[in-house]
Amino acid sequence: MIVWLAAMLIGFIFYSQQIVATATAISQGRRRGFGAAFAVMGGALVGDALWLAAALGVVALASQSEPLRVIFSVVGSFFFLRLAWSALTDARQGATPRQDLPGGDAGYQAGARITFRNPYALGFWVGVATATLLSITVQPLLLDYGAFFIGVVLGAALWSSLIAWLASRRPDWLKTGFFRAVNGVGGVLAALFGVAVLWTTVAR
Repeated sequence: MIVWLAAMLIGFIFYSQQIVATATAISQGRRRGFGAAFAVMGGALVGDALWLAAALGVVALASQSEPLRVIFSVVGSFFFLRLAWSALTDARQGATPRQDLPGGDAGYQAGARITFRNPYALGFWVGVATATLLSITVQPLLLDYGAFFIGVVLGAALWSSLIAWLASRRPDWLKTGFFRAVNGVGGVLAALFGVAVLWTTVAR
């Protein structure tokens, strides 16, 4: 249960920082409604889910080697802290996703291209999954990997649903204050995750 809840929160935080996918979804939601916005985010989620599945396979193999477990956990804490820095910087600057994107390149395929063509996601998920799983359980089981995958997907889907609904029904809410709050909270939580997993790795 702890793995699932942590993964769900991580998925929500990570997707709240997917600026390109969010901007495209907002643009489509304002023009074409909830379905068009959610299609963009759904496509992006499919692409990320593939990277996540591959990453969990790497983590399962790496968990048999103590040096790799330590290295990947430290890398994971770095990714958390990097995500936190980016989010907090955006919160301080009041950054918002663009909402005036061209309407031609959109939909499920556009969302999938955004994430599937980003191999950085593989390294991110390898580090984050290792750091999270090994900070909660010394030897993750198949059930733990499944819970992490499902939790991340559900957390990302929650953000996707929220942003699609807001873009189509309450676009006037998507102002600087909203994204400042999202980035601020997400940045603080990502920083806490990063510090916690680094502390756990060093303590072990």
